[in-house]
Amino acid sequence: MTIESPLSFSEIIGLSFLTIGLIVVTRLVIYLLKRTWHKTKCKLVWMPIDSVERRSNLSYDEFVKEYAFVGKPVIITDAMKDWTAMTKWTFDFFRSKYGAITVNVKEDSTENQGATTIADYINYMTTGNSDRRFYLANWVISDYSELLKDYKEPIYFPNWLQRLPKKLLRKYDFDHPDVFIGHQDTSIGLHKDHLYGSAWLGMIRGRKQIIFFTPDQEEFLYDGKVDVFNPDIKKYPLYAKTNPVEVILEPGEIIYIPSGWWHHVKNLENSIAIGSYLLNEWNSELVFQSVIEKNLIKGHLLPLVLEFPWLIKTLFGLGVI
Repeated sequence: MTIESPLSFSEIIGLSFLTIGLIVVTRLVIYLLKRTWHKTKCKLVWMPIDSVERRSNLSYDEFVKEYAFVGKPVIITDAMKDWTAMTKWTFDFFRSKYGAITVNVKEDSTENQGATTIADYINYMTTGNSDRRFYLANWVISDYSELLKDYKEPIYFPNWLQRLPKKLLRKYDFDHPDVFIGHQDTSIGLHKDHLYGSAWLGMIRGRKQIIFFTPDQEEFLYDGKVDVFNPDIKKYPLYAKTNPVEVILEPGEIIYIPSGWWHHVKNLENSIAIGSYLLNEWNSELVFQSVIEKNLIKGHLLPLVLEFPWLIKTLFGLGVI
């Protein structure tokens, strides 16, 4: 007995394409609705502050409501307590285990960059025989799985960049996390994180001094040329109108740096820290718009590849992104 299909082969193929089309259209509609929500709800806001709060036992919902959603920095005091890195990551550890690795360093006074090994840098830093100050900043450790096991991504900081392939992240210098090993008195100059990203920074050894400025004070900061630890008011008179907020980041503490906040970071002691640039729902529209201003096509493609990861290999292979 032969049972005939109620549909012909061509009808089955047509129905399959229709189903796939409906799925794609539905996903696109959901994507557009989410973008609309983000554009209206996740605008850059900030709260004037006199100090940066320290919080413990902070839930994710509390963090979003009180800090991420309103663009307010915060220090979280207990998010690193279970990290192996807190006891394992010492200067001797990095010198002995990773000493042969070549890294970039910059001279603090001139911003000139050079290369050295981790062992040579730590030897220079710990002997104290030079008046010159070099900073080993932004050593990306994503290839070192054993180091990645020594810390835990804080629950407060979901990162959409993790959806993208490593080759793409490296192409645009978005590969993270970064380790910072800093000589006492070195600093990363006054800046806001590029493309309106936000960031977190966890202190493992030593202490850092950080001076913050709300985004609305940008016109007084001369594109970051001011040394806020020793400001030259004659050269930069508008700086006198700022309202800086200072904080000391202690070992075991993580600080959240919202989008658009200018900050100047200085190592008060020889230090080790880890941090990451963030792209998520609370700053995504700001980042997308910043990319659009630099490259119209890539700026419109970025949210699409984040929403539809299957697009990435095709566009990356074609050299579009």
